Amino acid sequence: MSHFGNVPVEALADAVEKHVAKMDEAELAALLLGGLDRMPSDALSALVASIFDAFRDRGESSEDAAEGANTSLHALESGDRAASAGLIRYASENTALLKESMALFAQDHRDQLHALPQPLIDGISARL
Repeated sequence: MSHFGNVPVEALADAVEKHVAKMDEAELAALLLGGLDRMPSDALSALVASIFDAFRDRGESSEDAAEGANTSLHALESGDRAASAGLIRYASENTALLKESMALFAQDHRDQLHALPQPLIDGISARL
């Protein structure tokens, strides 16, 4: 269970949004990519789902996002880490999309926040 469990979801999402808003897209992508190998499968699935949600909010289907990331939807849905890395890189090339996906991640998958790279956890915690 996440150590963010007692924080209201609105406050948590706001803290995530404010923290990543100050970050460069490339910096955020680098942090996520750097922590990808240590991320549990369920957290990785939650991250991929959040990125897909952000793409869908912009009118792009999950299939289109997978294609843009030069991978398959099946690979992403099955937890392939190389495919997930490609999706993170592709998301970072779309202005503010990776940041939007982090806010969605906090709203929809709060119990997985503990699996994010430590610098992100520290920055989010500092904003609470």
